[in-house]
Amino acid sequence: MFRTFALATSLVLAGSFLAPSTFAVETHSSGKQCNNRQGVGGKFEREFFVFFDTGSSALDNEDRAIIREVYERSVGQHAGQICLFGKASKTGNPASNATLARSRSNAVATELRRLGWDRNDIAIEPEGETWGWLEDLTWEAGEDRRVRIRLSQ
Repeated sequence: MFRTFALATSLVLAGSFLAPSTFAVETHSSGKQCNNRQGVGGKFEREFFVFFDTGSSALDNEDRAIIREVYERSVGQHAGQICLFGKASKTGNPASNATLARSRSNAVATELRRLGWDRNDIAIEPEGETWGWLEDLTWEAGEDRRVRIRLSQ
């Protein structure tokens, strides 16, 4: 009897860890995995960042200049892929934040395609919500609203 109870309890506990959480953020990828997820490896080590206003995925001229630099480096260094990792702050609804992070990545991808980068060579991987910045003890910081860009083979 005790063994049956222990097994049932173990299964319930395991299921609660394996089942999707009500707080899980639904994320989307481009279906392509970044070949340089860890950021190691010589000439493709540098990361670029595009920051956004609260609740926005709009690019300004400074953002476009950063994306142009990424494009020019990717061509000049013969990158085979550009990886985009979108983020949103924890302010607001987690599902809306996941959508916003995806919209930010899509905005950067659209600009890269406009410059001439092949859409098949863009990997969009979600990072979802940030954890906030402990220095300010806030869930909202400009650094949280970003797309991290990394070149890859």
